Amino acid sequence: MATERIIPAAGGVVWRRRPGARPDPRIEVLVVHRPSYDDWTFPKGKTDPGETLQQTAVREIGEEAGVRVRLGHPLQLITYPVSGGTKQVSYWCARVVGADEETPFVPNKEVDEIRWVGVGEARALLTYEHDIALLDEFRELCERQAHRTRTLIVLRHGKAVPRSADVEDLERPLTSSGAARAKQLVPVLDAYGIRRVVSSPAVRCAQTVEPYAHSISTFLEIDDRLSEETTAGQVQRSIDALRDRKKPVVLCTHRPTLPWVLEAIGVELQQLAPGDGIVVHHRGGTVHATETLG
Repeated sequence: MATERIIPAAGGVVWRRRPGARPDPRIEVLVVHRPSYDDWTFPKGKTDPGETLQQTAVREIGEEAGVRVRLGHPLQLITYPVSGGTKQVSYWCARVVGADEETPFVPNKEVDEIRWVGVGEARALLTYEHDIALLDEFRELCERQAHRTRTLIVLRHGKAVPRSADVEDLERPLTSSGAARAKQLVPVLDAYGIRRVVSSPAVRCAQTVEPYAHSISTFLEIDDRLSEETTAGQVQRSIDALRDRKKPVVLCTHRPTLPWVLEAIGVELQQLAPGDGIVVHHRGGTVHATETLG
């Protein structure tokens, strides 16, 4: 029997506060019109070779709608049949960042019109039932403010050179494959709009997140409380401080320290391979969703 072809894609329910509506924080979502299908839908598209789903979502939203976003709370996976297989589309709540929401839209080969509309208006405008299901999920998140979660990414450092009597443990660097993984993480972390970069003092941890810190021209924060020579109480204090900040943050630590980190956040223990991570979406001390970093 032939294996069904799966076509991965990604997109988002892009949202913003209605401009000039500070007393009335009504939410608007972005819908796009595709002339080739004559439909109204959410921006999305197929993955390019070597691209993570998170990268795809941000890129496709930018290409189709002309806005820059950062990803937040993940939404349901949508599947439907297409010519030659089944399309699987991963979606996120996607908040517009910077001044892009005020930039005039320029029609392109995929989309000839975009509209910022209220949630009720969007429900009447959308063409497909699966998009309406996404919108209903987004509306439910809005009711408990979970569309505005903060992002904390927990990383295990990339593959490091083996322990040796010739090199102090704190000074062990990444291997070539570990360094390659550090570079791969740059666009994935950028998809979540990470703006604070925190690391254990170990060289292997710092090297895992240095390329990203450099890419956004920020400094790398070293936190001794995330080292292997730490305690559960120290880790808890570190996590409490990070959760209090609004800016999306990534922290890089060690396998033996991860159980304390996840416990402090309120997430079940997960085994992470070198260079892997967990994305935690939280608000007001509550974890609303977690996902695997691409």
